[in-house]
Amino acid sequence: MDDSRNPSSQSSCHLLIDSDGNICAWDASASSIFDGWDGPHSGMAIKGVFQPWTPDGPALPDILLPECGSSLQFGARIGSSPVRVSISHLDSPAGPGYICDIHRIPDISASTPLGQILQEPDGISKMYLRLQRAESRLESYMRHFPGVFFTQRTDLSFDYISPSFEKLLEFPIQRLLKSGSQFLSLIYEKDRDFFVRELRKHASNRSSFTLQYRVRRPKDGSVAYLTDVRSPVYSESGILLGYEGVWLDTTRQIIAERKLTSSAWKESLAMLTAGLVHDFSNVMAGIYALSELYHASMSPEDRMYEGLGQIKKSSMEARHLVRRIIDLNREVSGQKSYHDPEKLIQDQVDLLRVIFPKGTRINLELTGTEIPVYIDDVEFRQVLLNLAMNAKDALDKPGVITIRSHRIEADRNTLEGCQHPARRSSRPGIEIVFEDNGSGIPSAHRNRIFQSFFTTKEIHKGSGFGLYNVQRIIRSFHGEIDFSTQEGTGTAFHMFIPEADFTEDHIGMPEIPSTPMPEEEQRPLIIVVSDTDVSQFDLIAQLRSHKWEVIVFDGIERLMRYLPECPKPPRLVVIIGPDDPASVPGICGSVHLSYPGVPLALIPLGKNPDDLPIESINAVEVVLDPSAHPSSLMQKLEDLVWSGEKNAS
Repeated sequence: MDDSRNPSSQSSCHLLIDSDGNICAWDASASSIFDGWDGPHSGMAIKGVFQPWTPDGPALPDILLPECGSSLQFGARIGSSPVRVSISHLDSPAGPGYICDIHRIPDISASTPLGQILQEPDGISKMYLRLQRAESRLESYMRHFPGVFFTQRTDLSFDYISPSFEKLLEFPIQRLLKSGSQFLSLIYEKDRDFFVRELRKHASNRSSFTLQYRVRRPKDGSVAYLTDVRSPVYSESGILLGYEGVWLDTTRQIIAERKLTSSAWKESLAMLTAGLVHDFSNVMAGIYALSELYHASMSPEDRMYEGLGQIKKSSMEARHLVRRIIDLNREVSGQKSYHDPEKLIQDQVDLLRVIFPKGTRINLELTGTEIPVYIDDVEFRQVLLNLAMNAKDALDKPGVITIRSHRIEADRNTLEGCQHPARRSSRPGIEIVFEDNGSGIPSAHRNRIFQSFFTTKEIHKGSGFGLYNVQRIIRSFHGEIDFSTQEGTGTAFHMFIPEADFTEDHIGMPEIPSTPMPEEEQRPLIIVVSDTDVSQFDLIAQLRSHKWEVIVFDGIERLMRYLPECPKPPRLVVIIGPDDPASVPGICGSVHLSYPGVPLALIPLGKNPDDLPIESINAVEVVLDPSAHPSSLMQKLEDLVWSGEKNAS
């Protein structure tokens, strides 16, 4: 609303005075200043308009009209209103005269808060201190608030941005104050049109609104999610001047919500898959049994013999695939152990064939020799599946997938011919190449494919975390990953994983004080051997948390292969859940051949210790009940370790 149309709302007016000092004209707002009496009238002397500043104050001196080029200012009252008066000389076509500007002053009498402050001897000083404290508190709130305050013009440039912005996006504030295009350049490419469209949508709406979009940090190219809460600002005449609002960094919240949603979805999918797999497995078991029965009763000359043999073979492959799906659904990552990566690749091939278009050929070019690595096998399978999914998207028709490996000796280059310069490894290891003959990676995307949130897939078809997680997992194995590509020809991902080293792979285990140990051996070696997966067994975690170095082997064969390479003798060998309890004496005998006097403990998972063969019981120092509490098992193992140490001394 234009206040000029409402005289009562005005706080100033203008009078024209002739050369004799009489009022000759005035504007419409004068009536609001001259309240309580009739106001000015033509021919009224300017001297009669004003009264002294205070009722008991001295009378105003005679008002001497200023000379040309000068002005007169003084304070007075008009009726009950205090005013500030300024009289200036005016040259007009009608002749010389004067213009009198009158401005109403807010009431500062003793009855008002401001008047009370001014009545105090140090009132102004106190008011100044209060303003300083308020400003300091406001600045502190702005500094510690987990967000960014801003006022933005309609051209998207800014009047103000709080300092926390630079911490959020690592971008100079001054560049945004000058140009709105700079702000648009920060918004994620796929969200810019959405942002502009939403601003236009809410332009006629005077209420606040909320936007969510992504911005990219120029320094490292990473992406942040912003929640933008803003309100439009309008002039009195209804013109949109801009916006004021706040940005909140909701990146962590959105990632957590996505993980929770993904987890719930995966749980539901796992339940559905389990039911389908169970039914499918029953069907395939019937097909296999019938085909085997009829195939065994036929002679090779029978014309149905070859066909039934093919049915039998296909049903066996289907049953194997079902087992791999069940195993994948049950596995939980988080525990590293010693594995042969080529064996893990071979185990995964059947599942990979399901991912690719029908007719796609998978070639395995592996070394055929075991190169042990210290990895999490579940996470390694995730790497293979992620690479397979990316390769599938690059194949617009049946193609060729090649997985090859070769050994890299120490102090030799790894990842040669890739996007980045080759690296020299101080340790030997294995290099695995996952190659497709798909469309290749465009040059504009090659520097960003391992970044989180980066994806070229349509919305809801890719999260941008696949290759990011692949790189994270490989680096957690102390390895590296890179790629080589050519548009229209294909892409090859190169992974280098160092060979297992007993002296280094367990460095960095939690160091929680326990029983004092000899200074010359701060971390006694505990070996665990089992035919089953015991990575989630609570006892393993407790062993590691007691300042002990723990190595888990999946089978006696693997244990015996690496025992000679151990840098120090084990203090204890724990045998968990052998499929055949009668094999325990043989295992114990093999261990004693390499390390005589090392105590052995047996934990028969799924079996009653009283039902074990007497030979197995006599072959070990102690048999522990698997149903006992882990802390109880720990105490007994700890007693066994230190009793063995005392006997040895």
